[in-house]
Amino acid sequence: MIARGWVAYDPGMPPLPTVTVGRIPFDGAIRDFDVVERDGRPFLVGTHDRSLRAFSWDLARDTWTEHALGDPWFGEDGYTELAALAATVVDGRIVVGGGGDRQGFAQWDLESGAVRMYAEDGGVASATAAVVGGRTWFVVGVSSGPPVQLWDPAVAEPGEADPADAPSPYDHLIEVNALEAFSRASSAVAAGTLKDRPVLVGPGGDARVFVWDIENDALLLEIDDIDVELRDFALVDAGVPRVVASGGRTLLVGGLATGEWEDPIEVPCAAVTCLDATVLDGGAVAVTGSEDGTVCAWDLEARRLLAEPTCGEHPITALRITELDGRQVVITSDRNGTVQVLNLPRYL
Repeated sequence: MIARGWVAYDPGMPPLPTVTVGRIPFDGAIRDFDVVERDGRPFLVGTHDRSLRAFSWDLARDTWTEHALGDPWFGEDGYTELAALAATVVDGRIVVGGGGDRQGFAQWDLESGAVRMYAEDGGVASATAAVVGGRTWFVVGVSSGPPVQLWDPAVAEPGEADPADAPSPYDHLIEVNALEAFSRASSAVAAGTLKDRPVLVGPGGDARVFVWDIENDALLLEIDDIDVELRDFALVDAGVPRVVASGGRTLLVGGLATGEWEDPIEVPCAAVTCLDATVLDGGAVAVTGSEDGTVCAWDLEARRLLAEPTCGEHPITALRITELDGRQVVITSDRNGTVQVLNLPRYL
């Protein structure tokens, strides 16, 4: 079994610089969000736990917009449950996809609210947009257990005016029955490329982590010998491909070339709720959000904090690393509806 480990922590180090702080001006709490770029500007697109609604925040203009969404059940229920949401840009328009425990996966055109497709079965635990095999997919964790699904956001349900042989979203659907989502965050399953193969990384059951070859529908690597239930995952490659995973207050880094875990890191806060990872100045960096509102940035090479933890009062519900004005930033939301944008430092 892996041993417990500790991380260097200097209480005198400066915190991550704050770029801006916003608060959703609508009723509801932010459940999940994604970040897209359109017309050269970043947009935060999210769900605030309101039926038939989503929201966007134009970060460059500091403009919030609430968007009405069509009923995916075409008037049967008049209700949507968006606990998880992903977003991307298709033909210049923002497309969102998501669902919840009581709603299967659906997609909408954000500005018009038009329903692009909806799944007839299953609920949604998590959703994220990821580039896999050179294409953007919505990676969806099903709330009732396996499988993990990949939906093509570029394919909408054919309309009456479309040809009879027009493709259906189900024609492109990929299901990986070996994986499941334990977390409700976008980091429930990681997606990326390993050895030129598109892969998913996530829980494989029985305290195992699977690296799954999507094209061949086959197990590429199994990392086990874990004494914690890992719930959130990210992939990062700063010269050496790694998976970053968390469960409770434990942060783990595993080598995808060796299939072995490094000594665990214990986070100096409550249990981790979400994470993301990136390459910064040539080094691997991870950022975690926690149940007590703490955000930590980690230098994975030196196994130390990059800055003093940023402390909040409410659980972190979602977290993304993105680029803003030429710099890498981390964007977080909490259960109280507050969004923070923090600069990642340029040094390691």
